[in-house]
Amino acid sequence: MDSAFLKATAQKLLVQRSIFLFFSAVLSVAVVLLALLLFFKKERVVIVPTSGPSLWIEDSRVSEGYMDKMGFFLADILLNRSPSDVDKKNQVILEHVHPMFYHEIKKQLQAERASIIKNNQSYFFRTERSYADLSTNSYITEGEFLVLIGKSGEMPCCAQRERKKYILVFQCQGGRLLLTSLKKEGV
Repeated sequence: MDSAFLKATAQKLLVQRSIFLFFSAVLSVAVVLLALLLFFKKERVVIVPTSGPSLWIEDSRVSEGYMDKMGFFLADILLNRSPSDVDKKNQVILEHVHPMFYHEIKKQLQAERASIIKNNQSYFFRTERSYADLSTNSYITEGEFLVLIGKSGEMPCCAQRERKKYILVFQCQGGRLLLTSLKKEGV
């Protein structure tokens, strides 16, 4: 009787061990599968502003709305400057520049800064059309570019007025949209 009881108990333990072994194997496969999926997963951050459509950012891509907002922000800072705010605006622009293109764009901004301060100029851009182009990762804005020269004690006068097209080229890296090029063309 003792022997039969021990055999039955051993048989139950073997069945339980087999069931636990099976579930342990299934859970191990699930953990490995989840780890692989997590490794290859691309994280997408969705931003829901208080007004307007939602925006999203991935590691190497952004939504058209995000490109549009970022392009508008940087174009406004770049194209509307005066001697009193040129240093601050250049600093803000350089914070959004890709490290590989930092020195090139900094040199371009310093040349414009020198011209603005030396001639007491103000830049003003009246946008007529702007849009984001995701195929080239660029933001294009077209409109009228005005250069105003201030004279001491008088109202500033318009020294230059022309239609221009500005192209801001971006690169998405690590979930950030970074400026790589500033191009201007006459229209």
